[in-house]
Amino acid sequence: MVQARRPRASRAALALLSIAGVLGACGGGSNASAGSLTPVPSGVVAVEAKEYAFTPSAITVPAGAVTLSIRNLGSQEHEFVILKGDAVVDEVDGIVPGLTKNATVTLAAGEYTFLCKLNGHDQLGMKGTLTVD
Repeated sequence: MVQARRPRASRAALALLSIAGVLGACGGGSNASAGSLTPVPSGVVAVEAKEYAFTPSAITVPAGAVTLSIRNLGSQEHEFVILKGDAVVDEVDGIVPGLTKNATVTLAAGEYTFLCKLNGHDQLGMKGTLTVD
């Protein structure tokens, strides 16, 4: 019995399709859909950090205990510092790229600032306001 050989073009096309499938599976990056992220539990405020901004940059929460979930979507390490005037209320440091850290803090009513002071990131716009009602 004579065995038929695949034409070279078909083998090349099959190889390209295989490579494309592997590369497509490795995608993601900054264009990943929100649905692919781990959901944040109800009652937790999700904050994204990346060069050089927090999203959202304005947060309003009721007075009392609040849990913030800070996810670093950037390529540099960040921190999340909550200030009341010049006084540090709470700080989450060592948030390396791809990491999510949670912080639960009890806040009285008032206006607060949050920022990343690493390497002058706050001077580049990495800050926001936290209003506690």
